[in-house]
Formats: sequence, C-alpha cells, structure tokens
Amino acid sequence: MASDTVISIGSGSEYMASIIDSSPVPLIALDMSLRIIMFNRAARELTGFEMADVTGCRISTLVGFEDTRRIIRDLRDGGKSSDDHMAKFRKSGGGEVPVRLKVNPVMSRGGELAGAIILAMDLTELRELQSKLLEAERVAAITETAISVNHEINNPLCSILGYTQLILMDKDSLDPDVVRKLEGIEKQIIRIQEIAERLGRINRPVLKEYVGGSRMLDMEHSCVEEAADE
Repeated sequence: MASDTVISIGSGSEYMASIIDSSPVPLIALDMSLRIIMFNRAARELTGFEMADVTGCRISTLVGFEDTRRIIRDLRDGGKSSDDHMAKFRKSGGGEVPVRLKVNPVMSRGGELAGAIILAMDLTELRELQSKLLEAERVAAITETAISVNHEINNPLCSILGYTQLILMDKDSLDPDVVRKLEGIEKQIIRIQEIAERLGRINRPVLKEYVGGSRMLDMEHSCVEEAADE
C-alpha cells in the first residue's frame, strides 16, 4: 500500500495569501476605514501601483469621489454584496483604466461587518470593442444614407437630363444664348450624377468640420468601392 505524501505549504494564512495574490482577478481588500490592506498581483498589474504605494491608503487613492461614495453605500447596505458598477481606476504615472467593480462585504465571526473585498474587471478591451462596433454602425448608417440619396437624386436627374438633351437636339433652331445655358445645365446635371454615383459607393466615410460645429461628409477623402468592370 502506497504511503500518503504530505506536501508542506507553510501556514494556512500564508497559503491563502498566496492564492489571493495569484488570482487573475484584481482583488483589493479594505478595512472599515476604507484603507487598503491587500492589493493582489492582478490589481498591481492593472494600475501600475505597488503594494507599498497603496497599503494603508484610502480607496480614494484609486477611484474618484463618486465611486468612493458608492463603495461606502455598498458597505452600509446591511452587509450585502453590491451590484456591479462601472468605475475608473487611476494608474500610476497618470491616466485611468475603465473597470467594473463588485464590492463584497467581509464579516467577522460575530456577524459584524469588518471590511470589504473589491473585485475589479478590466473593461479596456470591451470599451475598444464597443467603440469599433459603434464605428461600424456609424459607417453602415452613412453608407445606407448615401445609397438612398444616390437613388432618390439620380431618378429625377435622369429625367431632367433627358429633357435637356431632347431640347438640345434642335439647338440649330434655338437662340445661341439659350443653347449655351442649356449646355451649362447639362454639364452640371452630369456633375451631380457623378457625385451621387460616388456617394453610393462610399464604404469608408471621412467627415470634416462644417459651419456651426457640425460635420459633413468629405467626398474627396472618403474611400469608395472600385466600380465593377463592365
């Protein structure tokens, strides 16, 4: 019969501290004065702060006034775990990182509130993904609008151009000044058709500043699909 093997892992408290520090989830422990008493490795990597930078400091070292108030309200809420809420952690050296926080109460053996454990989730990649999705939706909306405008403009333009060219077929019997004006109309109609056709092929719109702080489509710098070979 094989003998049992006992692996020494040190004291229970040391082992628990090692587990907490090795957690991939940023964890921050607070006492009842909202002072940081534990700041695990994932939290250090997320913020750039070391243990010595934050140990003994209030949680307001990491979060803003409103988020600090939210944590206080969570701790006063009868010792119940809070709902997740969005916040921002300050980073060492400046800047902020968006996070989702959950405040979990730590109860004493007597059932009294002794502090809290804060779990944080880095939302940087999620925010970047949301930004890309919003940009894709914006591009799709602009493209759909451009196609609709092209369609709605091109139909009446074709009629106007057709009538203009029919009149010009008898230009020998018309006043030269009238012919000149009709040819000018024909030229501008064709130009509008070209713009509308380009508008319908834009797949990467670029915006530029316009009057009153608004923005408009930059036709020159927006990317368009290459026309299919006929």
